[in-house]
Formats: sequence, structure tokens, C-alpha cells
Amino acid sequence: MKKLFGAAVILAMTSGIYVPQVEAGNVAQSICGYVQSDHKSRLRDQLRANKIKLKRIYSGLTCNNSSLLRFAMLNDADNAGAFIAKRLSVKLLSGAEPDGKTILQWASENGKDASGTVKAIRKRMKI
Repeated sequence: MKKLFGAAVILAMTSGIYVPQVEAGNVAQSICGYVQSDHKSRLRDQLRANKIKLKRIYSGLTCNNSSLLRFAMLNDADNAGAFIAKRLSVKLLSGAEPDGKTILQWASENGKDASGTVKAIRKRMKI
């Protein structure tokens, strides 16, 4: 009886310590999906639930080989794109992406200069 009670106590104590790990691939896939479908509120909830700050993951996260802002513009997801732009620093927004172009240069070259995302980026950069 003592062994059974001891095992129950140990199980109860360790069950509170175990924290399930979230798979990064699933979170990234969800983020890309919410951006693609322009669900700003779901994107915000996903980031908040996983305690993710966009400015920390922006450089390393790509959706279909595009940055989050480019992916938002390609999918005409202006609400999600504006949300992302507001969460990034001016340094990240004005810096060159892996192909050497800034987000505004890329938008101009790809005919996305009039999108709501670009307007939010310019507002954030005070241009």
C-alpha cells in the first residue's frame, strides 16, 4: 500500500512539471496559413499563445520562399501585412532581405506599391 501511495504522489508531482513542447513547424505553418488567408486576429492569437514576437522570428521565417511581408503582399492579405509591419522595427523594415532588396524595392518592382501593406510599412517608417 505504501508503494502504491508513493507512486501516486510521485506521479502527481511530476505531472505538473511536464510541459508539452510545441513543434516549430506546426506553428510556422499556422502563421503562414493565417497570413495567406488574411486572418489578422487568428495570427495575433497564434503568436500570443506561443509567446512569439514577430521581430525575433521575422528573419528566419519564410512562407513559400518569401518573407512574411512579401507573402502577405503576394496573397493580397493587407490586414495581416499591416499587422506584421506594425510589429517589426524600422531597422527590419528598411533592411535588405536575403535577395538584397528592401521590402519597398521589391514591392515597387512587383506592382504591389499601392497595397495596404506597403502603406502600413511607409507609415511605420514615417516616409
